[in-house]
Amino acid sequence: MIDKIQPKPVAGYTGSAPHTDGRPRPAADRASRSDAASAEVHLSEGAREIQRILQAARDAPDVREDVVKGIRQQIDNGTYRIDVEALARRLSHLMK
Repeated sequence: MIDKIQPKPVAGYTGSAPHTDGRPRPAADRASRSDAASAEVHLSEGAREIQRILQAARDAPDVREDVVKGIRQQIDNGTYRIDVEALARRLSHLMK
């Protein structure tokens, strides 16, 4: 499909963005410039807080073993009860 739009590629095309004069920069020139320059990023306190929260969520276990263990013991003892009204309320929100 690209061949139909542009049957012959432009001479010297490398897929990189053109330099200010319209010519692509050589790869060696791009590498040396990126090594010489450094970028600095400053995050707001809110952004840092979001990063901390996301990291805490990543570090948290997928399953709370203590909760599962307690429920299993209740089921084994025959003492586990389901609040059917609370379950119905939660399910009704899904059906809206």
